Amino acid sequence: MTVKHPIRGRVEVAEYRDTGIPDYNGHPLIEALPCIMEDADVIRKIKNIKKFNPEERMMSPSKRRHCIERLRSFVIPLSHHIELQQDFSEMIRQGYLSRNINTTDYIRRLRSLMLGFKDPEIAELEKEHLFVPAPTSSGLAIIGISGAGKTTAINRILSLYPQVIMHPKYEEKQLVWLKVDCPVTGTVKQLCLGVIKEVGELFGDMNYELYSRYRTDQLIPVLASMAMRYHLGVLVIDEIQYLSEAKSGGATLMLNFFNSLINMIGIPVILIGTPKAKSLFSQEFRNIKRVTNQGSIYWDRLKKEDSDWILFLSQLWKHQWTQHEVEMTQELNNVMYEESQGIPDLIVKIFIESQKRAIETEERLTSSLIHSVAQNQFKILQPALDALRSGKKEEMLRFLDIFLSDSPKEILTNVDRTELKRNFGLDVDQLLDENQQEDEMNEIVIWLMDAGVTEEAARKAAGKHKTEDKTLWKRLAFQEAHSATVDVAEVIPSSSNRKKTEKNRKLNGLITHINKETVKKKNKQTNYAILKAAGYIQDPSKFLQLE
Repeated sequence: MTVKHPIRGRVEVAEYRDTGIPDYNGHPLIEALPCIMEDADVIRKIKNIKKFNPEERMMSPSKRRHCIERLRSFVIPLSHHIELQQDFSEMIRQGYLSRNINTTDYIRRLRSLMLGFKDPEIAELEKEHLFVPAPTSSGLAIIGISGAGKTTAINRILSLYPQVIMHPKYEEKQLVWLKVDCPVTGTVKQLCLGVIKEVGELFGDMNYELYSRYRTDQLIPVLASMAMRYHLGVLVIDEIQYLSEAKSGGATLMLNFFNSLINMIGIPVILIGTPKAKSLFSQEFRNIKRVTNQGSIYWDRLKKEDSDWILFLSQLWKHQWTQHEVEMTQELNNVMYEESQGIPDLIVKIFIESQKRAIETEERLTSSLIHSVAQNQFKILQPALDALRSGKKEEMLRFLDIFLSDSPKEILTNVDRTELKRNFGLDVDQLLDENQQEDEMNEIVIWLMDAGVTEEAARKAAGKHKTEDKTLWKRLAFQEAHSATVDVAEVIPSSSNRKKTEKNRKLNGLITHINKETVKKKNKQTNYAILKAAGYIQDPSKFLQLE
């Protein structure tokens, strides 16, 4: 079995720079990071294209084949690269705001964090009285097809930052980023152990074997201590689709794990996976937006009409080692898209193999040659590519690694709707609306239960105050549930009543917070846009039985 080793970055000694942002001044962990880059600088640093030398066309066929292999590392920055770099830049700096080693904030955060594992109630009291800064971390999900370049993109962006920064002045070591892959065993425990092992190898003072017998819940404090000790900036978890609900103990455990990393420990987290990972963000994961509050990037194949496709192919096409250079034509553009279906990794591979075939034959690229190479040398991929070419939903859903499904309302055509109505008596739009309403109701119920409300009271309150404005719906439902909690508290024994009083006091604080959030979020996005971006719109296969 091939072992995939985590990528490693460079080590630097801290040089403190003026960030140009007043919020970041006086934060050594932020001031030691590279300067905030403009898009033009990012494009220049991310791209990996060696300047083509036309004289190499005169080399022997054997040598030219070796030159063609350079394209295996071809990277041209597209719109997603820019978006991802901007998100990463913001995440890492915002995550460090509550961890300032230049003040006592850091010590208070560390004490509060570790105390929270031993005695959560005391930790909560200390937060209020000692003004412990709240975590400022966030989460980001990148879901995209295989071959789209997700992993390559994040690796290039990580390379813009040192992995470790030494701070002699403060006698501290700063772990700027850490990237690990989900284990194929698919358990949260193995993922935790993978993080511990990588940190141990980086710094040489953590014994991986010591923790191998720990339970998952016992490993969380270890990760917390490690993250605070080495000032971890961002944790990147790739191949998230390997996480198995069954092996991990259920979706709730996985959700709590990621929530602990972000909201409790204060580590910004980036989750990367194929469309199969979307199944992890359903059912119990309806409130997954709590761990992807930075947003989500859906990394689909390139669309033929988009500027990214034109840019990608035009830059790639400049690198021809055949003796006869061929200009890009509409016919060649069409055949390249038809054979690759806009999957970047496949585009490059078809271009490489087509040039090698051309060198052996007519020394020029033609549409017939490209078609022949794609059909013969990539025969194993043809069933999946045929599904994409067909446009048939039931076929594409068989290949989730290369098909990034949109919401059902966008996927289903009028013809689909007519067929389903005639053959099965299904009013699809009504069914989708009812399904969305049920999801929204369950989201509110789960949100209330997370705040300590019983399921019965949560459902009653959510049902009573249902409204199109979800923020208002949450606020009214919360107040209703809170009021019911107060009524019950009046008739219970005094020992329990004290606990209820304390709980109600905290609930009052939460209501104030919700009111503030209502103002903040007003006019930002529609409920449908939020649901769609967070993955709440369900896959049509679940109710149309397409699988």
